[in-house]
Amino acid sequence: MNPGDVSADSDPFRQYLANLGQDIEPGSGFFLPGTVFWRVSREPVLLLAGMRALLLQIAHPKIAQGVADHSRYREDPLGRGIRTFTAVYSLVFGDRDAAVEAAMRVRAVHNRVHGLVVDPLPSGMDPVYDANDPDLLLWVAATLLDSSVVAYELFVEPLSAEEKEQLYQQFKRFGQLFGIPEQRYPESWVDFRNWWDGMLRSDTLTVTDTARSIYRGLLTGTWFTRVLAPFNYAMAAMLLPERLAASFDMRRSLPVRFTFRAIVATARVVVRLLPRRLRGVSAARRAEHRHCA
Repeated sequence: MNPGDVSADSDPFRQYLANLGQDIEPGSGFFLPGTVFWRVSREPVLLLAGMRALLLQIAHPKIAQGVADHSRYREDPLGRGIRTFTAVYSLVFGDRDAAVEAAMRVRAVHNRVHGLVVDPLPSGMDPVYDANDPDLLLWVAATLLDSSVVAYELFVEPLSAEEKEQLYQQFKRFGQLFGIPEQRYPESWVDFRNWWDGMLRSDTLTVTDTARSIYRGLLTGTWFTRVLAPFNYAMAAMLLPERLAASFDMRRSLPVRFTFRAIVATARVVVRLLPRRLRGVSAARRAEHRHCA
């Protein structure tokens, strides 16, 4: 699929993606090995902050309602997780065509996700939600970025201020693949942190009864989630901002703190023992082989 071929496509979002990738060679992707974004994204330990990211997302009432109305999170959490990360890894590590097709699949899902929030909302918040709303997309993307940085620094190594700035600027391109205009992002990493802190303090993040129901379903919906529940609970309870952890009725009890410390210690040992070339997610290792070929 050449950008010139896509330009004749009637789908405006596909045309938008074609324009976004017009300077990328077909065998290459939107992101390259050697960048900070690639280095961070290839680490499988980022998945340990997955529950934190999910709960931050559904702390927004509109996102919580969209998940409740349009997702099979309770019946098929594993399948939902696999589909989500397959899409993310295709965007990050896939070649141009694979990334475009993954972005189109995500867009097709989002096109069906719209409705009305049924929970009481903060004063002035419109009850209408739409998964293609740039503000909602930006919040979801921001939770992934922040949780990735938290997990990477907790399990792998600290990032310098310069590396965080590079990571952030590269992450903007990731958000663009979902349809977030670049100008919607705060300009710099420091600006992003200020915006993030403001969001955490604001009434925009209000944990509703719907969000709490989703949270319980994520922990207890199937035998698989029940097995993982103590670990997911501990990671989320200890890594979530305190206000939101309390809103989800999460307690940082002694067993929770012990489980968290055990997970962190184990993950750090594994990270240090495994060579980097073997440690990355399979999609990253395949892409690195492709780039070296």
